[in-house]
Amino acid sequence: MKKTILLMLCMVFSVSIFSQIPPIVVVTEFEAQDQEKAFQLLNDLKELEKSMAPTPPRIFILREMDGNTVYMGRAFNSLAEHTKYNEERWADDGWGSEMRTKFREKNGSGAFDGTGIDVVMNHAYRMIPELSYVPEGMNLNEELPKNPYRRHVSIAVNWGERNTFMNNIKAGIENDKKLGNKYIRLMLRPIFGGEDNADFMMVVLGESRAGYFTGLEKRTAKREADGDWQKIQANPIASWVNEESLMITY
Repeated sequence: MKKTILLMLCMVFSVSIFSQIPPIVVVTEFEAQDQEKAFQLLNDLKELEKSMAPTPPRIFILREMDGNTVYMGRAFNSLAEHTKYNEERWADDGWGSEMRTKFREKNGSGAFDGTGIDVVMNHAYRMIPELSYVPEGMNLNEELPKNPYRRHVSIAVNWGERNTFMNNIKAGIENDKKLGNKYIRLMLRPIFGGEDNADFMMVVLGESRAGYFTGLEKRTAKREADGDWQKIQANPIASWVNEESLMITY
């Protein structure tokens, strides 16, 4: 009975933490020869959108640190909200037309010429609160801007092992709590798009890339010395498909 009550309390806490941020993330992936210029132009679009949309979502841009990829993302409470937002934006009398006019007034009609920018594809993800980790008492909304570094790891789970994988992740979260490991990790599942053959995307935050890996080294040392952690990791049932280091701008 006590375990059931404790589990229910943990679930309530998890829901309250993750209700702070919208669970649906829709992202457009770009490749650009001139990443810096493309980023600046996309950032101008982001700021215009935030100022002109009647009810703007959380809008952000991610820049790959070791490549030429740029992502422009928006977070929504539901896919229906995303659809409505696009309909209002792109309608004949929508605010998107005025936004494009203002962008051209500031940057010129051929602003993206020379950037070599190209749309790769669109992605949509749903956050999975029970597989994500935010230390107790932490305000996620306040912490997100303080941690602009993002480590994105796309994960493929062995066939038929999804439930076991999810249980292992949950056990790992409880073990990190026991060890006093404090960091932010968000687990997302692709709705469409995503990395080829990947079932989940793990996003771990840090104040910087160096700060993140320093913290990871300390967490890993505590984990490797812990017998419970070794049991959780004894039978790997997933593999990393891809990994990216990115910086986020809100």
